[in-house]
Amino acid sequence: MLDNVKEIHIEPTSICNAQCPMCARNINGKGLNPYITLKSLPLKWFEENIKPAQIEKLNKIFFCGSVGDPASAPELIQISKYFKKHNPNLIVGLNSNGGIRTKDWWRELGEVLQGHLDYCVFSIDGLEDTNHLYRVNVRWDKIMENAQAFISTGASAQWDMLVFEHNKHQILESKALAEEMGFTWFRSKETDRWDTYISNLGILPATNYRPPSYGRTIKCEKDRDSSIYLDYTGKYWPCCHMAEAYLNKVGIELHSDIRDYNNKELFKEYKVRLTTETPFFICRRACGHPGKRSQWKTEEKLKN
Repeated sequence: MLDNVKEIHIEPTSICNAQCPMCARNINGKGLNPYITLKSLPLKWFEENIKPAQIEKLNKIFFCGSVGDPASAPELIQISKYFKKHNPNLIVGLNSNGGIRTKDWWRELGEVLQGHLDYCVFSIDGLEDTNHLYRVNVRWDKIMENAQAFISTGASAQWDMLVFEHNKHQILESKALAEEMGFTWFRSKETDRWDTYISNLGILPATNYRPPSYGRTIKCEKDRDSSIYLDYTGKYWPCCHMAEAYLNKVGIELHSDIRDYNNKELFKEYKVRLTTETPFFICRRACGHPGKRSQWKTEEKLKN
């Protein structure tokens, strides 16, 4: 499965402290999606299933996923060390809401992610009075102390901000705080999930949202990056977009086309469909025009 793969997107856990309204792990921000279980991949799984010879061939791994926060994985630091041990030049990154764990844990993680291109994305959607409106249950003081502990090691931190009506006035102030704290990058984006989450979620888009007409000319992210997606159960998928669409309870009717296949069969089928006029809807949505890149509004490097 890992032949010719250069990048692995790893979802190490389905556990998370947050209850974000547009997350696949719940249903419109409430309850646990019945299609998922609470589970984490242990270090032993990686040792048994991704061997040193395979790690040596990789350019990058990053811990993110669709339903869990990587910092919730009990052995995330040990897993990161395992990959680094067998490929010191490997780029390792992760995405987190930053409100989990202790300062000491984040400081230890920072000491591991010392490669020139290693990083942690902190998903922080505004300031103290707004972040929790989308990142439900995430405490501001925990984010700030954890981010500062990580940055204190010299590791590279990125501040990614989802922009809504309630926080759009805070973009410049958030950027200024990111720069003051020592973040390397500040990025803002407007989510494209309004075409799926149509219920009243108590939040509004930053601008008038119009569902795009997704194109059939696909620039496949998986093929571009020679990547693969590993979920928290140990299953491989072509990409995170497909895995999330497969299990998401909200918007299930939009992705009936992929549910005729299991995760292994999708590797062949998505390739076939990319050469026809009938690519999967999720392929059109994620990698057709305008695609996911249209979400990004600002990407600013704050320091070298």
